[in-house]
Amino acid sequence: MLSALSSPTSRWLTFLLGLSLFYLYSGGGPNQASRLNLDRALLEEGRVATNSYYANSEDRAYYRGNYYCDKAPGASLAALPGLALARVFLRFAGVAPESEAGVVVQMHVATWLVATLPVLLMCLALYAWAVRTGYSRAAAVYAAVGLGLASPFWAYGTLFWGNSLAAFCLVWATRTVSACTRQAAGDTRTLSAGIAGLATGWAVLTEYPTAPLAVTLLILLSCKLRPWRTHWRPLLGYGCGALLVALVLAGYNQAAFGSPFHLGYQHVDGFPGMRQGLLGVGWPRAEAIAGVVWGPRGLLATAPLLLLGVVGHAFAIIRGRNRSLSLLSLGFACYPVLLAVSYVYWNGGWSYGPRHASAALPFLALGLAPLYDVIPARWRSLATGVLALAVFLTMIAVASHGMTPVTTTHPWRDLYWPAFLAGNYAQHTGWVEGGGPATNLGVALGFSRAQSLVPLWLGMGVAVVGLIRALRRDGRNSD
Repeated sequence: MLSALSSPTSRWLTFLLGLSLFYLYSGGGPNQASRLNLDRALLEEGRVATNSYYANSEDRAYYRGNYYCDKAPGASLAALPGLALARVFLRFAGVAPESEAGVVVQMHVATWLVATLPVLLMCLALYAWAVRTGYSRAAAVYAAVGLGLASPFWAYGTLFWGNSLAAFCLVWATRTVSACTRQAAGDTRTLSAGIAGLATGWAVLTEYPTAPLAVTLLILLSCKLRPWRTHWRPLLGYGCGALLVALVLAGYNQAAFGSPFHLGYQHVDGFPGMRQGLLGVGWPRAEAIAGVVWGPRGLLATAPLLLLGVVGHAFAIIRGRNRSLSLLSLGFACYPVLLAVSYVYWNGGWSYGPRHASAALPFLALGLAPLYDVIPARWRSLATGVLALAVFLTMIAVASHGMTPVTTTHPWRDLYWPAFLAGNYAQHTGWVEGGGPATNLGVALGFSRAQSLVPLWLGMGVAVVGLIRALRRDGRNSD
C-alpha cells in the first residue's frame, strides 16, 4: 500500500479526502455516548459497568442490576489509548476530563481516531488496491473519492460509530487475503496474514454482523493456500491474529456478562425488537427493502454513484479481468444489504443513509474502477461531472445534519435543501453529555455558519486542481 501511495496523485488524494473528512463533526448522540460511556468507565473507574453514565444514552444494556454499553466493544477499545492521552492533555490544560467540556473534547478525539481516520485509510487502501490490481490511477481515484465523499461514509466518518472502523478492517483484510493467495511463501506473507487476521477479528469485535464475511475470508484463504502442509505459516499467522481478537471479546463478555459467549445486544434495555429472531434479524420485509434500497433515505438516494459499481463489476466479470475479485466483491456487497432489510430496525435511526448496509459500500465502490476504465475517453468528463455532483450533494447533507433525524420523512425536501439555501449548517445541537453539538472547522475558525464551508470549498478546489495535474504528470499506468 505504501508504494502505491508514494506518488503525487496519492498525496493530493490524501489531502482532498483528509481535509473533507476532518473538516466536519456531526455531534453527539445515544450511539456515540454508549461507546464513550464504556471508555469513561474503564478510564475513570476501572470497570466495564457504565452505571455512572447510563443516563447519557438510551442505547444501553442492563444485566443483573448494572448498566453496560450494548454495542460491540471494538470501537470503544480502539479509542481507549487516544482518550487516555487526551485526558492527560486536558488535565495539563486545566480542564477536568469529567466536565462537559472535557467530554466533548474526548468525543472529538474518539471520532477522529475511530471514525474519520479509518474512512480516510479505507479510501486510500481502496485506491492502492485498485492500482495494484491493474486499473488506472484515474479510475482508482474515482473509486476512492466516490467512497469517501459521495457516500454515507462521509457522514459516518464524522460520528463515533463502529461502521467506519469495521468497514476499514474488512477492506484491509480482504485486500490482504487476496494478496496473500498470490504471493510466494515467506515471512512477509506470514506477517501480512497475521495482520489480516487481526483486522478481520477487529471488524467482528466492532460490528458483530460482519462475522459471516470474516468466516468467508477464512474459507477463501484456506482453499487458496493448499496444500496446507506447505502454506501452514500464513494460515497459522491468520489464525493467531483472529484468535487474539477473539480472546479480547471473550474477556470483555466475561467481565460484563459473566460468560465469554454473552453479547451486550442480548440484554438491550428498551428495544423489544431485539428479542425477535436472532437479535432482531429475521426475514426480509418489503417495507425494509424499499427503505434500504430506493426510499428517501436509501442507497439510491444517498449513494447512487456507488450502485453503478455493480455495473463495473459486471464488466470486469464479462471481460475476464479480476473476475474472482469482482465476484467476491459482489458477494460481500449483497450480504450487508440482505442483513439490513432483514433487521427489525432497518432504518438505522438518526442516520444519513441505511447504516446497517454500510459494509457493502467499499465493495461497490471498487467496481467504479473497472467501470471508469471501460468508459470511452470522450465520456470521462461526463463521468467526472457526475462524481462532482454526487460529492456536492453529499457535502450539503453531511454539513447540514450528518445524523438525519428519523422523523424527517423526506430529508432533501424538508432538511438538506432548506439548510443549504439558508446557510444553516451544523444543525445538530443536542446531547452535550454525549459529545456536544455539531460543528465544523469553519465555525471553529470564527466564520459564521452561513460562511463556515468557504474554507472547505477553497481547500477542495486547490486539492482537485493539484490532483488533476498530478494525474496528468504521473501518466496512466505508472505509480
